[in-house]
Amino acid sequence: MILVIDYDNTRQDILLADESTVRRFDAGPGAGFQSLEQVIESVRNEGHERADGIAVVLPLEAGEGAEEEEAEEVRRDMSWSTVRAAVSMANGLAFAWGVPAVRISGEGEDDDDLVGEASDRLRKADPDSRVSATYDGEPNITKPKKG
Repeated sequence: MILVIDYDNTRQDILLADESTVRRFDAGPGAGFQSLEQVIESVRNEGHERADGIAVVLPLEAGEGAEEEEAEEVRRDMSWSTVRAAVSMANGLAFAWGVPAVRISGEGEDDDDLVGEASDRLRKADPDSRVSATYDGEPNITKPKKG
């Protein structure tokens, strides 16, 4: 069973996939952690204690299958807060469950492509792997104090 956090700006969903089924949970603005509660409940209802791995849809870094120009262009499509929320959720669950977390591009045509990419990357991942966030600039959340 794989958990995929798909927080690109068009979907914002959490997917739970096993060998035959993919379920999407709406994780729209402000609903991510409520959706996560439903996902964890679904995992337990299926008789599992945890997912086997976590993938988060983030633009691939240059050298991870993307050219430098592509990586920069795609990274700008996600807000700083969206990247931070997705990475925090993925790494927190991965740490708590003792499973790997990986970055995937999410460039496929449908959920099967997304889950396929996640499965491939998780199969090759180190068991302790985590996702790191990269941003296209500095966060602009407060103005510096005048001093």
